[in-house]
Amino acid sequence: MAQDDMHVVMYRILAYLYACMKEGTKPERRKYDAERMEINKPYWSSIMAEMARRNLVAGITATTTADGDFIHIGNVRITMEGVEFLMENSMMAKAKTFLMDIKAAVPFV
Repeated sequence: MAQDDMHVVMYRILAYLYACMKEGTKPERRKYDAERMEINKPYWSSIMAEMARRNLVAGITATTTADGDFIHIGNVRITMEGVEFLMENSMMAKAKTFLMDIKAAVPFV
């Protein structure tokens, strides 16, 4: 699994949104945007659109055209389905393990 795998990116975004919900803070887009995830903007837009379509996040309107996914982000938040997906999905568990291994191997990541 790589840092830019879809499941890893989804895990990082959902985990951040869930932490914000539990803390009662508003998510900052710069903390989960394409640059922060170290991926290109069209790939990030596709991931965000997919999470919106699966009802893992709310506050995102996704439109798919021949040119790709276009998203409008409002007051984004994780949904109950997103929390359950984060906790129960086997690929999310693998992504979490991968990120924990990377953090252990490379301090301050």
